[in-house]
Amino acid sequence: MVEELFMRDPTSEASSTLRTPVPFPADITGKTIALLDIAKERSDEFLDTLETRFVSQGFIVKRYRKASNSKNAAQDIVQAIVSEADIVVEGLAD
Repeated sequence: MVEELFMRDPTSEASSTLRTPVPFPADITGKTIALLDIAKERSDEFLDTLETRFVSQGFIVKRYRKASNSKNAAQDIVQAIVSEADIVVEGLAD
């Protein structure tokens, strides 16, 4: 029997929402990878390294950056990632 997994949405402290995670694709060949910079110090350096590695392996990489590390990404950034990328890597810190 397969156990169903749920993730908590951390964007609201007033109430939480359970979401079923999207399964990772079996094959990522030819996929576009979004690199989301959360605007923390030096996170761009980390993502630069990832971008170099992904591009050298033939992936298409698109970069996005939040305006501030203390706020959610603007809706236009979220929509751009959803429409332009297949996989997201978020540059976290701390």
